[in-house]
Order: sequence, then structure tokens, then C-alpha cells
Amino acid sequence: MTETHEPQPPETSQQSEPTVLDWFKSLLRLRPIPIPESEHEPEAPIPTPVPIEPPSQEPVRAAPVALPPAALLRLPLALLLALIAQFGFELKSGSIWTGVALYLAAAGLVAWAFWEGDVALPWLPRSRAPARIATFRPAYLIAAAVLAGLTFASSAGNRFNAPTLLFWLGSITSIVIAFWEGPAPFRTAPNRLRLWLESGSWRLRISRWNVLVLFVFGISLYFRFAHINSLPPEMVSDHAEKLLDVVDVFNGKYSIFFPRNTGREALQFYMAAATARWLGTGISYLTLKIGTVLAGVVTLPFIYLFAREVAGKRAGLAAMALAGVGYWPNVISRVGLRFPLYPLFVAPAMYYLARGVRTRRRNDFLICGLVVGAGLHGYTPARVIPILVAAGVFLLLLHREARKSRGAFLSYLMMAGLAALIVLMPLARVAVDRPDELIYRMATRYGSAERPLPGPALQIFLSNVWNALRMVNWDDGEVWVNSIPHRPALDWITAALFLLGFAIALYRYIRKRHWIDLFVLISIPILQLPSTLSLAFPAENPATNRAAGAIVPVFTLAGMALATLPDWAERLWREGRLRWIGTLGALVLMFGVLRLNYNLVFIEYDDLYRRSAWNTSDAGRIIRGFAESIGTYDTAYVVAYPHWMDTRLVGMNAGRATKDYAISAEAFDSLRIDPRAQLLLLNPGDVESLELLRAMFPQASVSRWTSPLPGKDIVLFFIPPASGAEFAPPAEPES
Repeated sequence: MTETHEPQPPETSQQSEPTVLDWFKSLLRLRPIPIPESEHEPEAPIPTPVPIEPPSQEPVRAAPVALPPAALLRLPLALLLALIAQFGFELKSGSIWTGVALYLAAAGLVAWAFWEGDVALPWLPRSRAPARIATFRPAYLIAAAVLAGLTFASSAGNRFNAPTLLFWLGSITSIVIAFWEGPAPFRTAPNRLRLWLESGSWRLRISRWNVLVLFVFGISLYFRFAHINSLPPEMVSDHAEKLLDVVDVFNGKYSIFFPRNTGREALQFYMAAATARWLGTGISYLTLKIGTVLAGVVTLPFIYLFAREVAGKRAGLAAMALAGVGYWPNVISRVGLRFPLYPLFVAPAMYYLARGVRTRRRNDFLICGLVVGAGLHGYTPARVIPILVAAGVFLLLLHREARKSRGAFLSYLMMAGLAALIVLMPLARVAVDRPDELIYRMATRYGSAERPLPGPALQIFLSNVWNALRMVNWDDGEVWVNSIPHRPALDWITAALFLLGFAIALYRYIRKRHWIDLFVLISIPILQLPSTLSLAFPAENPATNRAAGAIVPVFTLAGMALATLPDWAERLWREGRLRWIGTLGALVLMFGVLRLNYNLVFIEYDDLYRRSAWNTSDAGRIIRGFAESIGTYDTAYVVAYPHWMDTRLVGMNAGRATKDYAISAEAFDSLRIDPRAQLLLLNPGDVESLELLRAMFPQASVSRWTSPLPGKDIVLFFIPPASGAEFAPPAEPES
């Protein structure tokens, strides 16, 4: 079916395309000129030769196709040059300009390969019907507004209670029914389920592609869950704050926003409380890690779906595979903090936005709005997701894909914004009642709330943007808790694929003007804003946690590049064994990615973390052994020492979640009046406190618990009870 166009007046060659000045003038008139589509036709496939029948009756095979040497070399050579360049960046050896030149050559070869038709990643079929202005069911919209108002009113005091939850869920249900296109899902879902259960015969259809997707997902599960209890091995002070908030939840303090430690959104604490109760993991590091690892796992299918929207199912599978085993998303999921809650909501928001544009279905925009609102209850950097969605829609309006549908897409954006606001309503009340608490953490980074800016704001911001953009291929920052400092955020194979994917998306946009290619590219700096806006503390940028939302477009672009290999081989060799060369090459690269990321996560990061974090789990185990043998949990102490253990973590590891085991030298006199056995843990460098204790308790014994890691030994000062019993400390740490 051909698309009809409205008749246009003839144009001269000078008027064939609007200039940039014309476009800016149109913005001032509030009637933007759409960015024109390229007039190029789709690349023609390589024609299949037709054999000529010879005069004889004997069958003759068709002559093999003579492929031009350039077609065989363009894409493989581009990949090779990119890998060499990135390997140099990984080692940080040689001139950086050599790597830049190699990357530029690789980008040129990729563009040439696409121009000549060696490769042609597909776009999914788009609906050509214009979108319709969003309509609504007035009664349900009024109900949503009333219930949202009641949610706001009942959220006073920063507490979730039964009326708040009832009003909140009712408002969300009402807004969905109000705007849902077609029968409301809440009405039809029970009937569909009942009919399915009563059908008597259930059919399970399994395709080879679905099996492959599940296999890749299974490998990702291994990389995310393997050794979860011991990697990372230790908590840091932020974990103590999180677990204390979980304790508050168990004690009936159902906050909407948790003010401890400069303020945190609530989602992780309720996830952790549910994990501790349902799985029996208690107030522990494992409780935090299970929730965050699951968040990272749930993100993967949406990365697959979004990348499929951009460049087809092969790109989706490659993106999910690379993200599933990648060191960057794996580490931020394992560390047990809120970091993976950012990409958890970025991925479905981008997917439903892209699918809604392609299919012209407002339901996808509605779901996108619900996801955006939910994400704002997760992790502070998710506050840029509304900016991303709005930027995506306005970018769409400048393209011919939105022709005759601009008003409809604007109505969809407003509908999504209203849905997000409904989901956000309890937190909106906190923003009204306690604005300083809600924005304090952000204000200390992008403003001078904690310290003056170290320079001109614009200069710092531009420098931060540059550093954040190169974190993928050069330097991921200096925070050892959630990264291996000062190395690329990706392994060198995936990093090379990412820049090739960037070149592919840029070429496709220049050639075809599809908005989604440009949207993927601009989404990276937008999603890095929580990191680049650290103006007061520019040394904290780049931060793999605050820029974690960029995982979605970064791995989408890397997946696009990896998917070109099987596409290239199948287009050149349509029949025969050689058509599998591309798939084999992709598998070889993926095997290299597996090995590199296994080494990064399970060896390098594990070793770095163990050497950097204090061994509070060993201290907790020593105290637990003391309490269960000769002493009690109340007669053990950790002598406070600068820059040493967080003594709250010692209590949590000992099984006493709310006990702080710290004791200062000034409090040593209080130990004299207790006749029970007592145990004090000291830093080996705290000679002054040890000598003071020796003078006060000459009958005490001193031993040294030796750690297999340098600098992690613990001095044990044991004060025997009146009975004279002795304490035998654990011989060695648990593995």
C-alpha cells in the first residue's frame, strides 16, 4: 500500500529543504518545521543470480556469486580496528590519538558498509495510521482526581496508612480506566483468566528463538546470583543506614520518604522488609542484595524489548546478553544499595514510549507514565526520567513520523504526565510539607548547600559532561564500592561494540531520519545528568551509580553492533555454510565478553572490595562466638578509632541489628564495675588505648586475630570473669 501525500506547490532547488535558521524561526512561532526524512530509498538487497538454462537436458548448478573484496572486508575490518583501539584504551598505553584515529576509521568503514548494503539492521514495522487525540471516560477521570486529592490529604505526616493506600490504589486504578483504549484491563482480565482455566486444553508453543532468549537469560541469572552471599563480602556505612530504615519498617514506621542519611525514597526499604520476612534472611546484607539483584534481573527483559524496537530482535537479544553479563550493571546490582532501581524504571519507560510511537497506541504512553511515577519512589536519579520522556516526545514532534499526529502525541504526553503525578501523589505531599528534606541531597551536589562551587558552574558542568561521556570507554570514576576505579565502565569488547553502535545509529539517522535512532543517542547525556550535575563535588563524576540509567541505551547500541555480524554474513552468503560465519563470529565475541566480565566481577572487583572494606563481618563473628561461649552480647565492645570500622555494622553482623558496639577510651572506667567476662576489639594501630587498658586491667589477656588480608588484623583484649574462665577466639575467618 502506498502512502498518499497532500499536493504541495512546486519548490525550487533553494527551497527544497528548510535551513537551520528557518527551523529556529519556526520554534519562535510555536509551529516547528519537521525535520525532513531522507529521500533515499531503502537499500536494495543483493540480487540473487538467476541461472541460465543450457541447451542440454542435464541439470546445471548456478555459478557461485562473485562477491567484491570490499564487501567481505568492510565490516570485519571496522570491528577489528575498533577492538584494537579499545584494547589500547583499556591498557592506557600509547597515544590516545592513535585510538581515536582507529575509531574514526572504523566508523567510516561501518558507514560505508551500510551505504553499500552489506548490512541493514531492520526497524520494526510502523503503523501508518495517524494517532488520535486521547479521549477519556469522564466519570473515572473525576474519580481519579478526587481519590488523588484524598491520597494527598491522607499522606500528611510522611506516613503510609490504610486510608492512604486505599485512596492511592483507587486513584491509580481510576486513571488507568479513564484513559485506557478499549475494554478496561481490570474488567477483562478476570474473564480471560477464567476462560483460560476452563478451556480444558492448554497449548504451550516453544520456538527456537524463545529457547535462545531463555538460554541467554539463564546465563545472565548465573552472573547475577552466583556467590551472592559472599560477593561483595562486606557492608559499608550506607548499608547500615539502609538496614536501620528496614528496622523502622518492622517497628511500624511506614514512612513515605525516609529522612535518615540526607533522605531516601521508600521503595528499597519495603522491598527489603518483604525479603527479610518472606525469605527469612533477617536484617542482613543478603536481604539488601537479593532485592537489588532482582531489580537488575527484571531490567533485562525490558532492555531486550527496547533494543528490539530500535533495531530488531537480534539487536535485542545481543543487548540483553551483553547487559546480563556486563560488569557495570552486575556490580551496581550486587552492592545492595538503591542503584539498580534507576535502570529498572528507565528501561520500561523507554520501551513503552518507543512502542507507543511505533504503534500509535495511547495505552503504551499510559503505562509509560505509570512507570515514570513509580520510578520516582525508587532512587533519586530517576527524577530525570520525566525529562527523558518529554525530550523524546518533543524530538518526535520535529520528525515526519509525527506528521498529522502531533496533537495526538502531545495529548499522550499530557496523559502520561497525569498518570505519573497520580502515582507520585504521596511523595508530592512530602515535597509540599518537607521540601528541604526532599531536595537536600541534590542541592548539596548541584548547588552550594554543603560547600561553595569550586569554579564557574557552566565550566564545571561542561567538564562533567565530557568526563561522563567517556566513562564507558575510558574512566568510570573513583568509587570502589560500585566500580573498579579508573577503568572503562565496559569490558574492552563491549566498549568497542558500543562506539560502533553509536556510529551505526548516527549513520542510520542521517540517512533515514528515524527519530528513535536520535533518541537513543541523546538519551545517554540526559540519563547521565544525575552524575554530571555534581557541580559542588566534580570529583564524584562520573559515577556508575548515578549514571546507571544510561545502561539501557549504552547496551542497546552495543547490541546493535553485535547484531550486524550475522546480518552481514546472511546478506552476502544467502545459502551454504558461509552464512553462519557471522553468527560464529558473534559467538566468539560473546565468549570473550563472558570471560572478561567474569574476571572483572568475580576476581578483580572481589579482590579490590575485600582490600578496601573493613572486615566488620569478622568482628561480628568474633563477638557472636564470645557471646555464645563465655560472655554476652552486652559485654563486648569495639574501641572507636578514626577511619576504622562502622561499629553499627559490627552489631548487624553479630545478629544485633540495632546495637552499636562502639566504646571510647573515656568510658573504660565503666568496665571496672562489671564482674562478667568482657571482650574489647581494637585496631592494631591504637597503641594508646591498648596501653591504657593494660594499666587498668593487668589480669587481662591480649591476643591478635590474624586476617588473611593485609591491614585487617584485630587485637582482642579479654577481661576474664571472676571465675577465671578463658575465651578462645575463632581461629580464622569464614570464607
